[in-house]
Amino acid sequence: MSKRAIALGILASVAAGCATHEARPAFRRGITIADRGISVPLPPPSFMDAISVEVDVEGSTPGDEALEVGTIIHVEDLEGDARESAEIDIGSATFEVRGLMITLGAHCLELWIEAPDGRESERTYVHAEVEDDTTIRTEAGCD
Repeated sequence: MSKRAIALGILASVAAGCATHEARPAFRRGITIADRGISVPLPPPSFMDAISVEVDVEGSTPGDEALEVGTIIHVEDLEGDARESAEIDIGSATFEVRGLMITLGAHCLELWIEAPDGRESERTYVHAEVEDDTTIRTEAGCD
């Protein structure tokens, strides 16, 4: 086999591996969660004693792009197995996702919005920090 044939074979392999993929437009809305955005509906006697706690996550979706009926907010615990979704209230652009079972000392919540046509927002990451025996606050990011 000649050097030219080998070079053409390599070039053909590289060209086939670099196939173009159709770009999907992003969903242009953000996710905002206040410092009390993760709450415990019925707090245990002490968060220090609780291994897992059921929480609700509340927030808003600021942005210029209009929300459509059927727009969903997804919340997933990357360090556990909690995963919930809820439809966003179009009139107020706020959301509430109830009933996530998380471990307070070891969790990372990933949130994103999905439009009815499949477009997704950027991902937002938050976690709850124990402030005292009965209070938690929401922190941006996951450490």
